[in-house]
Amino acid sequence: MEIGTETLPEFYQRTKQQMPADLLSNGDVSHFNVRKRICQAKHTPYNRRDYYKICLIIGDGIHKTANQDVMVEGRGIIFYNPGVPSSFHSLSESQSGFYCLFNDTFLLNTIRQDIRYRSALFNPAISAVIPLTDRESDRFIGLYHEMEELLASQYFYRYDMIRSLLQMMILEGIRLNGPVQQDSSNDRLIARFFNVLNQQFPVDSPENPLSLLTPAAYADQLNVHVNYLNNVIKKATGKTTREVIHERIVEEAKTLLLNTDWDAAQIAYTLGFEYPSHFNKYFKQNTNTTPLLFRDHLKKVS
Repeated sequence: MEIGTETLPEFYQRTKQQMPADLLSNGDVSHFNVRKRICQAKHTPYNRRDYYKICLIIGDGIHKTANQDVMVEGRGIIFYNPGVPSSFHSLSESQSGFYCLFNDTFLLNTIRQDIRYRSALFNPAISAVIPLTDRESDRFIGLYHEMEELLASQYFYRYDMIRSLLQMMILEGIRLNGPVQQDSSNDRLIARFFNVLNQQFPVDSPENPLSLLTPAAYADQLNVHVNYLNNVIKKATGKTTREVIHERIVEEAKTLLLNTDWDAAQIAYTLGFEYPSHFNKYFKQNTNTTPLLFRDHLKKVS
């Protein structure tokens, strides 16, 4: 059976909710929403998603993936990775909680890469389900309430504050999943890799283009063989070194398109592309839109 990918519009249609205005237009739209969890079905469809979701469960149920079924008893929080097919089966009549959902465009550069690889939201190797005590659950409920209040407000910086609350949620999930092990050689290599990657950003001037663009360049910088680096990164993140680098470059491209007046050629050169046409093709492959359409659309809705 082919596993489908549910889009944000399809989510709102399936749950019989009004379609948010920002999803009515075409393009790579920034989207965030937070809602109370109302259980309308015994189970959700088994599929992938093109969005992230953090769901607080109050009730009993089973989170099903291809590899395992994990029980939620009483209270738990689930960090849904878009690329991992899953479904949730309710086992108790009483079901409540909260959820927030958002896409990559909303996040931009909010979450550092080294944090991403520690979170189930981005790393399929991490457990997505975290059991919660009442006190831990109340802490998450407080964060959801703050998100609700900000989303309903007209405060100019409301989305910046929501991104900060999202980061708190993600970091709290990492903390509750257990202590971060940093004593192995692989963990030290991962930390060094992300440190070198993060040092390249943000890009502050077209006169300072990226210097490290390929897995081989990072391997040379870290004094390891490129195959070894790729194996370690793949095991830790579920992605190749090249994919991690490309994701970060795309994030930076989006940030530059939104927050600077640099033209596409300047951004292309700064991010290591010899020709603007190569940058346009690369950007479209990763976002399904062109750099200029992305810039025009985000400035209209921001």
